[in-house]
Amino acid sequence: MSQTKITISDNGNITIPSETSMTIAEIAELFGIFLQTVKREVRTIEKSGIASGDDSSSCIVDGKNIYPSYYGLDMVIATAFRVQSFKADVFRKWVIKKTARNSVTTTLILPMQNAVLN
Repeated sequence: MSQTKITISDNGNITIPSETSMTIAEIAELFGIFLQTVKREVRTIEKSGIASGDDSSSCIVDGKNIYPSYYGLDMVIATAFRVQSFKADVFRKWVIKKTARNSVTTTLILPMQNAVLN
């Protein structure tokens, strides 16, 4: 099976596979934080509707609630912006660097007047 987990090396290199699929425990390990912290934040993110998990694979039943076992890149990114750790900070900076534009292209638009030749 191919690698589906995001990894952050000790020197800050981030590897993201084309198909990301991670459990809550793997997200906690990625950011170096407690499992319960990630679980709480993931549930909050799901309730707000920002991101959700992969319901097509296995699910976890918790009382009356059913939660997906695996989450994609959207949940990992949302979680990174809700938790505080060194690796979460490295990941946030990487996401911002990849998504922010380095330069702003300015386009000058000049209106053309409807010239009537007589």
